[in-house]
Amino acid sequence: MAVEICVKAAVGAPDILGDCPFSQRALLTLEEKKVPYKRHLINISDKPQWFMEISPEGKVPVVKFDDKWVADSDVIVRIIEEKYPEPSLTNPPEFASLGSKIFPSFVNFLKSKDPNDGTEQALLEELKALDEHLKTHVQTNLKHRYPF
Repeated sequence: MAVEICVKAAVGAPDILGDCPFSQRALLTLEEKKVPYKRHLINISDKPQWFMEISPEGKVPVVKFDDKWVADSDVIVRIIEEKYPEPSLTNPPEFASLGSKIFPSFVNFLKSKDPNDGTEQALLEELKALDEHLKTHVQTNLKHRYPF
């Protein structure tokens, strides 16, 4: 039986996937793991009654696993990973914090009034570290998984 998932529809276009990164994350996880699913696009401005019954807070995404509706993209992705472990989409522990300093470095750079305070260099170093990691690990894995 296919998994059911309720996600945000585009504003003004109820038949098109909307701009909700949480919905997109859950959908991408299902796609990457090749899990069959039935998608329900939800107009956030005019939520159907049946949707409000399964998601009283009116939030998306919501996924039905074993006759139980589950909210919260973090929880949803974790359950998908547990139920469908291959291919694994979890980061190895040694890479768990990779990139975690990019956003704070970016914010510091944007707020900076002094071009010589080191915030630009700090941001560039964080971005370079991420770039090097991607070149080393991700490209190799992608070529292995997608040989075209």
